[in-house]
Amino acid sequence: QRIPGIYGVDTRAVTKLIRQQGAVLGKVEVDGSTPADALKFEDPNLANLSAQVSRTKKEVFLPPPVATGSGADGSPEHAPAGKEHAVSAKVASGSTVHILAVDCGIKNNIIRYLVNVLRVKLTVVPWDYDFRNEEFDGLFLSNGPGD
Repeated sequence: QRIPGIYGVDTRAVTKLIRQQGAVLGKVEVDGSTPADALKFEDPNLANLSAQVSRTKKEVFLPPPVATGSGADGSPEHAPAGKEHAVSAKVASGSTVHILAVDCGIKNNIIRYLVNVLRVKLTVVPWDYDFRNEEFDGLFLSNGPGD
């Protein structure tokens, strides 16, 4: 069909602008349609995007049981998790490592990897959760939406 979706735009200049200023807000105006200045402009930087995508309550994820007998003493060293091998994440006391993740838009695959492959106990809390009184071995601040 060979019909361009957009033309007459110096994409090198757009790339240079983004490199210098980071993500920028913009609109695409189509000839013959409503002018861009007449369209409502919603600035995502004015919204609390983390609040929109975060969990609303605390959730705990535990690693599944491991296969036995792979270690020299019969204890599990590795357990399959998909195409990767899971490791046993234990602290010096022998208990499973406990990670607290603050959800600012965490991807489900990150949760799956931490729990099923790295075999940690994972507690995921909302973006505004007060975790100062929680006990955990490590803190994970998830990536958020957008910039």
